[in-house]
Amino acid sequence: MEFKHQVFVSSTYKDLIEERQHVIHALLELDCIPAGMELFPATDEDAWSLIKEVIDSCDYYVLIISGKYGSVGPKGISYTEMEYDYAVETGKPIICFLHSQTDELPASKIEKKEDINIKLESFKDKVKSRHCKFYNSPEDLGGKVSRSLIQLRKKHPGEGWVRGKFAMTDKIKSEFDQMRAKIAELELELVKKMEIQEIDTSDLEQGEDTIKSVQKFNTKPSWSEPDNYEEVKVEFSWNEIIKYVGPALQGEGSEVDFKYKLRLLIYHKIHDVNPELYETIKHKNIGLPLVVFDKVKVQLQALGLIESGIKRRSVSDNETYWNLTRKGEKSLLNLQAKRKKDSEKEDSIEN
Repeated sequence: MEFKHQVFVSSTYKDLIEERQHVIHALLELDCIPAGMELFPATDEDAWSLIKEVIDSCDYYVLIISGKYGSVGPKGISYTEMEYDYAVETGKPIICFLHSQTDELPASKIEKKEDINIKLESFKDKVKSRHCKFYNSPEDLGGKVSRSLIQLRKKHPGEGWVRGKFAMTDKIKSEFDQMRAKIAELELELVKKMEIQEIDTSDLEQGEDTIKSVQKFNTKPSWSEPDNYEEVKVEFSWNEIIKYVGPALQGEGSEVDFKYKLRLLIYHKIHDVNPELYETIKHKNIGLPLVVFDKVKVQLQALGLIESGIKRRSVSDNETYWNLTRKGEKSLLNLQAKRKKDSEKEDSIEN
């Protein structure tokens, strides 16, 4: 796999345009990615924040110093020196190049102000305390940068950059496929929610409105009277349905669980209507008429409280799954969450 290293080229600009061109050309010949002042003039705090980010993303740092100190920042230090200090502070591999004959430079390329010259010489002394090299022409600089960077890469191998198609490992590809599938599921879920939201629920049965179910039990089975049935009618509200089935459908639940919870609600309702009968029957004796289940299922979907499950499952799993919508979860939490006043009532009863 081919890696390309990114190199930050730090220097003053106007007086070193030709030198920078030779350096950039040398970096490109080494399949490196040059980065530096050509991308952003260092003139304000926002630019400085951007410069630090680019230095952080680079593998190596190249410093070029000639006869100019450069633009000075708010703290009285040139941006070139600030870049160098930041590279040292962050432990970036550095190579420095100083002009060997600044006395022979044109006047336009030399600092004229005494106080700026003092800062420049102080900066040079700081750089000389580390390993640095000297150059005398743009061509000489380009060649030395090329050879020095080859040695620096051997001594300090950088992470580098690779083309996206080469960086796509099987593991990453698998993760991307999973994310695409998840996005598709979420998009489908959003479409379903939008479709449900289009239904006007203001005139639909909901909340404390009730639904009825008729249960028949053979209370005294015998050979002589095989059809001795007792009929009981129960009513339960849509809020009660959500209280019972909601927890089973959080994060998706099977239709079997859905029906089980409805039968449990009917079973408990029989106690309210006929306590004596309740004592003689068991939960497994409770039937759930198909017409009642279908009505509940359709109504909860129309109210936007439940939706079809969308999680991936094995091919052999033929079960139907249902899931609470966000609206359904809010409704469940509002109905089931314990409130302080409820706890106070329980405490008073116990006392």
